Amino acid sequence: MNVVLYNPRAQRAHRRLPLSVLALARVIPPGFPWALVDENVDPDSGAALERLCGQPDAVLFVTVMPGPQLRVAVPTCRALKARYPGLRIWWGGYFPGIHVDACLADPMIDGVALGLGEGVIPALLHALEGGHDLAEVPGIAFRRGAGVHRTASTPMRPSASFADFPYERLDMDRYAARTFLGERTFNHHTSVGCPYVCNFCAVVNVYEGRWLPDPAEHVVRVTQRLVREYGATGIEFHDNNFFAWEKRTAEVAAGITKLGVAWWGEARIDTMLGFSGETWEAMARSGLRMVFYGAESGDDEVLARMDKGGLRVADIGSLNRLARRHGVRPEFSFVLGTPGDPLQEAERTFSLIRTLKRENPDCEIILYLYTPVPLPGMYDTAKAGGFSFPATLDDWVGPVWSTFAQRRNPLTPWITPELIRRVADFETVLNARFPTHTDIRLGAASRRGLQVLGKLRWEAAVFRAPLELRILHRLLRYRRPEEMGF
Repeated sequence: MNVVLYNPRAQRAHRRLPLSVLALARVIPPGFPWALVDENVDPDSGAALERLCGQPDAVLFVTVMPGPQLRVAVPTCRALKARYPGLRIWWGGYFPGIHVDACLADPMIDGVALGLGEGVIPALLHALEGGHDLAEVPGIAFRRGAGVHRTASTPMRPSASFADFPYERLDMDRYAARTFLGERTFNHHTSVGCPYVCNFCAVVNVYEGRWLPDPAEHVVRVTQRLVREYGATGIEFHDNNFFAWEKRTAEVAAGITKLGVAWWGEARIDTMLGFSGETWEAMARSGLRMVFYGAESGDDEVLARMDKGGLRVADIGSLNRLARRHGVRPEFSFVLGTPGDPLQEAERTFSLIRTLKRENPDCEIILYLYTPVPLPGMYDTAKAGGFSFPATLDDWVGPVWSTFAQRRNPLTPWITPELIRRVADFETVLNARFPTHTDIRLGAASRRGLQVLGKLRWEAAVFRAPLELRILHRLLRYRRPEEMGF
């Protein structure tokens, strides 16, 4: 059996190691030849897929996130299935794991891996090769008769309990991205899940509040390998919550300090506020340059509805000042447009952002619109208002839903054109007055021009219809901070 691992194109400027399919590659049993096709870096990916999927007894495993990857994966897989009817196509990743029925309603998809693919692939490959009953394979869903059959779930395991990622099978120079962290930035994932259960977060759907971290010494060893073997000067730790355990964080920081590598990760505000001064100093010494935080809202009532674990607006300001003292830039993400009074909440959040920028002009701000995820709470409000997810992949990749996963078109019943306009106007002025540090293509003169033109509007709090700034953003090809992430 010939195994093909396919990473569809995600977004522009996306040069990140395809960890999701590399995780599968490391557990493929001996005797199963495999090849990896990454559309993000391989200009001949289409020809490679045609050649590999046309081999006898081929099986195609596809990782699919909603948004750009989904829009690419659907037509590509359909074309391959039409050309090679015997090709078996299995999807995994966040989108198929949550929207199982929509995926299996499409005949091109033979099955879906649920949860972590590492725990599914070995047994699935043996069952496919031997023609065994798929119902005996844990952690999958497939069509049976007129319905969908789901098997028993597989247990979660830390990533470090599996073999290392097979970097030696890749052209690592293709993945050495030039970012604000350095000329050769690589990405790594050091834990599974997140220990929190915010009711607007898609991570909860998959991991249900479970978090399994790799030991600090394992994180240090992999970082050393990326630096010494592949010349890494920057590392993005793509964990859903890298900093959940202070002891581990401090040990990682101590272990990588002498490597001279800059790094980035995601954290909770309330967790980081509890870190000791010694840990903050150790992180700064080790090369920590920026931390992404889900600040979410400038309204305490909204934070409570989000199940943010007691986080208060005042805590966001405290973290902003603390991070500035230690020279570690905070990157705050806000989710606007939740149920209730979204216009009032947006104005309160805008006011908080203005305060954050006054106290720490170097902080980064990312704005999203709330998009429902199937969890109790705000999702119930959305359903009561008539919201529902598409039932077919054709609807998911159509013009109405194609931007939903990018949090630009939430399709919730309480979102008004006025709110969307206000958010877009505020964001345009914000990104002119304070151009993101992550867009390294933006030259000094361009950056200064944006700042000068944006300053008048920002200081006067005049945000409506900033047409001149939008034109300038377009001319300069300005990229928002969320476009530069993973």
